Amino acid sequence: MEMSIVSTLVVILGLVVLVGINPLTQILKGYDTRRKADLAALKIAFEAYYADHDCYPPSSILNNCGSDDLAPYLNKIPCDPNDNSPYDLQTPPDNSSTCPQQYAIYTPLISFFSRLAETIPTCPGTYAVYSSNMTNSDLADGCGGLICQRAYGCRAGACVLMATDGKPSCSPYSCDSDCGGDCTIQTPEGDYSNECR
Repeated sequence: MEMSIVSTLVVILGLVVLVGINPLTQILKGYDTRRKADLAALKIAFEAYYADHDCYPPSSILNNCGSDDLAPYLNKIPCDPNDNSPYDLQTPPDNSSTCPQQYAIYTPLISFFSRLAETIPTCPGTYAVYSSNMTNSDLADGCGGLICQRAYGCRAGACVLMATDGKPSCSPYSCDSDCGGDCTIQTPEGDYSNECR
């Protein structure tokens, strides 16, 4: 009887330890930690590149992950640790500029605990690093689309409500009631430069 009680306790203790350590959970957390470190290194490299060139690297730069295309700013462009794919880089407004002035680099987080604590609010399950001039709408567009309770955009020099509980049909737009900046900026021709079109 005593032996069966001791054996049962040992089995229960073993199961508790196995569930607590859960190897798959640890592997997924390790991948997410690596992803965040990779994106942090890329952010440092992109900002150093900008300091030298007055623009960020082109949107295709991360396609050659594993290469030295960002040298001397980064010796080797990192790849996703799970499948060696490149990280997703967006350079608003259209990813075709030869001298981008904004960027965001995205990666999905897989570990349940990472997804809860460290993703960007507009893109559940996604972690990102980005230039300081990125707006919420730019960030959301790059990872699948922003859904605001209230979306605001510039119209004729004023910040107005464009949509509720959805994405408006024009851009740029913001979840912030100040439209993420000044709506009154005009071009020499008299057009408003921040107009939601």
